[in-house]
Amino acid sequence: MLLFAFYLFKLHSLSVEGNAIFSYRCANVNPHLIGYKKSFLNFADAIRHPEGYVKGDLQKYYEGYISEMRAYVPEENKWLAMDRNFMDRWDIKLIAPWYLREGGELQWKMFEAYRDHASAMIAVVDNGGSTDEIKAKSDDAVNRRDEYIDLYNMLSDKVYSQGDWRFNFTYVPPADGCTPENTTIPSTVGVFDVEQSPKTIIPEITS
Repeated sequence: MLLFAFYLFKLHSLSVEGNAIFSYRCANVNPHLIGYKKSFLNFADAIRHPEGYVKGDLQKYYEGYISEMRAYVPEENKWLAMDRNFMDRWDIKLIAPWYLREGGELQWKMFEAYRDHASAMIAVVDNGGSTDEIKAKSDDAVNRRDEYIDLYNMLSDKVYSQGDWRFNFTYVPPADGCTPENTTIPSTVGVFDVEQSPKTIIPEITS
């Protein structure tokens, strides 16, 4: 009985620790990720509908896109390392339910792909245009990102439809500081086909 009580205590403690790591993400990583996505959407809209914008808006949105993307990548690297260290711990592997371990791994790989895609976009800018190698890296990152998003959603649907008695002990309130504003990542899929063709970014407008 004492061993079972320790198991439940440890299970809840791990959930609290995982929550704190995601809270760090909401405060330090997602604002840059969401920021560069929003800046790009504004940039794209300003090109499509120039009549709704004033002189200088295009430059402002493009520079915001690049600066937020450059700020995002190192913050994502920090979070990926932090989360990897957490998931590789012996107590996670021994105590956490299989679906938490698998979900954590899928989420990690998804954000790794977001990072890799942003890195490819930065390479386009720094290189003054795309290359076959950069495009291949970008396409691979987008494909991995979409794959892991789908797998994560399918896992969530499966687990919550089946239920698990441990839900009562792994549940914790939403992570501190995490809101819809800093957890909802805008989609830029199909906008200028930028996610398929990095060359469509226009670095020359910064001159």
